[in-house]
Amino acid sequence: MSACLVYAIHGFLGHSSDWCRIKKSLPELNFIAEELFSKDPTIGTESFRKFQGKKIFLGYSLGGRLGLQILKKTPELFDHYIFLSTNPGLPATDAEERKIRILNDQKWSEKISQKNWAGFLEEWNEQAVFRGSTAEPKRDINLYDLQKLKKSLKKWSLGLQEDFSDIIRVNNHKITWVVGDRDKKYCEIAEQMKNKKILSGYERILSGHRIWLDNPDAVVELVKQVFPASTR
Repeated sequence: MSACLVYAIHGFLGHSSDWCRIKKSLPELNFIAEELFSKDPTIGTESFRKFQGKKIFLGYSLGGRLGLQILKKTPELFDHYIFLSTNPGLPATDAEERKIRILNDQKWSEKISQKNWAGFLEEWNEQAVFRGSTAEPKRDINLYDLQKLKKSLKKWSLGLQEDFSDIIRVNNHKITWVVGDRDKKYCEIAEQMKNKKILSGYERILSGHRIWLDNPDAVVELVKQVFPASTR
């Protein structure tokens, strides 16, 4: 058994299969992909807590934000955290922006329905944050439990998420923060975090917001850089 394990969480509207290309490029590692919105039971972190070896967390967007919660509650659970296109959280003092995000996520939740799935996907993919990505992932309605999707928008709204800046600063030594160079919004967020000494630095790779889809090879290399001895 490999001495290294990767635990990955996809983003909103994601699926465990999003990580297939990355997983195939790391055959020497144990790779576990979480399933947040499937009709099948999810994996959960309990499945690998007893793993004897190095453990890497890999999270994209919403998955990264959930990883920040893990980092706060059980920082020792993973030896290293890789965050792709992740929002660290809105300032606690920005009550108005938080309120806007909560209301916006509630509206998105209301738009999810079996009758208008194609329309929902089209509108979701038209958001400015995705314009730098080269492709749109296929999202078959049969992959999802629609109620889980709806509840997640409310439960995990950015407007309800705490600002993890202090947690990131304290654990900076075990974090790789990654943004796509065509993702203007998240590049600005990362640069601000660097200027505020929250991050000592970050990785800016050739990609839009959907890093796992635009440049999976770069993600593979980042994983290999964390524990190179385990990926030879």
